[in-house]
Amino acid sequence: MKPIRYTMIGSGTLVPDIERGAAAHHLQCGDIHVLVDLGFGTLRRMTGLGLSLNALDVVAISHRHQDHLADLLPLLFTLRHMPGERRVEPLALIGYPDFGADLDRLEYIFGDWVSEPGFPLDIWEAADTPVEVERDDAEVNIDAYPVVHSPEAVGFRITLGVAGREVIVAYTGDTEESEEVIALAQEADLLIAECSVADGLQVPGHMSPRAVGRVAAAAGVKRLAVGHFYPSVLALGWDEIERRIREAYHTGPIELGADGMEIDL
Repeated sequence: MKPIRYTMIGSGTLVPDIERGAAAHHLQCGDIHVLVDLGFGTLRRMTGLGLSLNALDVVAISHRHQDHLADLLPLLFTLRHMPGERRVEPLALIGYPDFGADLDRLEYIFGDWVSEPGFPLDIWEAADTPVEVERDDAEVNIDAYPVVHSPEAVGFRITLGVAGREVIVAYTGDTEESEEVIALAQEADLLIAECSVADGLQVPGHMSPRAVGRVAAAAGVKRLAVGHFYPSVLALGWDEIERRIREAYHTGPIELGADGMEIDL
């Protein structure tokens, strides 16, 4: 059976943590490989997990913050220069509003290789979605939804289908509790949610365990994976994080994220 598999590459934030890299998530659907966000350290962590950089078909980026996109240029540079692994296949880049303009600015600073890395780049912004990728009997559909964080921030609703099976994965990126993120997550088979801060220490643009539980319950998601942990939420301990989520979300499994965690869907 061809896999539909999710791997949490980075479960942390901008806070340096030897055990938790910045936000990054990998999805495999048959022979299609998707990377959602790639904060600093993603390439190194992927290599350690045995996930091929050259196999990537799509990279989707939720917003401008460095713990979500810092390894984009290192990825393009690596794919351009990796000894013995010259890439020729196109790479789709899906980003937030004005993502293309940001790439133009990076090209102005670093050079033409940003937009011409030696293989075709297909650039899409949130307004261009949904974007579809097909290979053999596998298909991935990626749709961007606005969320409440920075002005350009989006989450992604990803439909993965292979050999007659279909799975919906919703990824919040960074967001606070809102109607927008509930719409994004509606009846998803897996919701990958940020769970940044402890309840009572909430800041705009982020969710606490209880907020994640309310979103998951309102959206009717079948399974929940949480990550993007700041120290305040980690200090609660796993049992307390799960207990607070369960105050509202009573139904599906909850996966408390760690780098390298895999879920077969």
